[in-house]
Amino acid sequence: MTTHKVTLVFEDGRVVKFDASEDDNIYFACLKNKVRILTDCLEGACATCKGVCTSGTYYMDEFTDEALTAEEFDRREVLTCQMHVTSDCVIELPYESRIALKSKPDTRNASVTEVEMISSNVARLVVKPDPAADPVSFISGQYVHLSVPGTDQHRSYSFANASFETGKYTFYIKVLEQGAMSDYLSNATPGDEMTVSGPFGRFYLRPAQRPIVMVAGGTGLAPMLSMLDTLVAQEETQQPVRLLYGANEPGELFGLDQIAGYAAQGLDITTELCIVEPVGAWDGATGHVTELLRPEILNGGDCDVYLCGPPPMIDAAEAWLVESGVDGSQVHAEKFVPS
Repeated sequence: MTTHKVTLVFEDGRVVKFDASEDDNIYFACLKNKVRILTDCLEGACATCKGVCTSGTYYMDEFTDEALTAEEFDRREVLTCQMHVTSDCVIELPYESRIALKSKPDTRNASVTEVEMISSNVARLVVKPDPAADPVSFISGQYVHLSVPGTDQHRSYSFANASFETGKYTFYIKVLEQGAMSDYLSNATPGDEMTVSGPFGRFYLRPAQRPIVMVAGGTGLAPMLSMLDTLVAQEETQQPVRLLYGANEPGELFGLDQIAGYAAQGLDITTELCIVEPVGAWDGATGHVTELLRPEILNGGDCDVYLCGPPPMIDAAEAWLVESGVDGSQVHAEKFVPS
């Protein structure tokens, strides 16, 4: 009996993973794993169980045109009561996780191994998961909740390491005045314990089937680094990547050596930097990073675009991309709100 890993991503960003046999449709595979997805007829006729398969291969048993049109089928929309996976798959469902899941998100213990300021306002936090527990199984681009040691608070941060790295987790954190995590980091000690809950998020790396454009503002670079590391590790380097990365001042930029190293690892990557307030010897582009977007880098609209940064940056980029003819299904965004 051949099985594959199925990842369900709900509308609220919660993620659940389980193994599914090729012989079982997704509905039955969910039941076996105590996940109650929305269904009704179970015959491929009502569309109640509809989702979108964003990654992987599958086939479906019989269904009606009323439940799933040819156009929807071509967009990889699926009826989970008729769907059988033939590889690892990711399926997005258009409703919140509380409908299907009764348990709380997975929470694991971890310990701090490294805290280092790597730019004028960004700290790198590295934590080691409890070796006795299963590692967090995430898709590059997703985030987790980290507890703030010594408090009852938590903060959300995207993984900056590749999805296959399970021995440590890396996060890039913007240091803020009177920020709960920022205050902790100023006095952090290796060995401090914190909890890691998740993963969460509908912002994640899709299969590299067309050119990729990444737009990152500030610590919005973190999930992009996770994606780039994963592309290299999985040898998905056939598509060109253009990374547009901006910050307020030159001293806030980080990760430049890591970015420069991707070309040597076989990735066809072009990087453009932009600074809002140029100071010192900066002679590069100035303004907001979204100003680096222009029609000639969009491959005629046939590209996947990843956006991560402050809400105004995301809103401006999404509006421009729609006006420029990029299909909304090819634009993936995560808004970072300082906390």
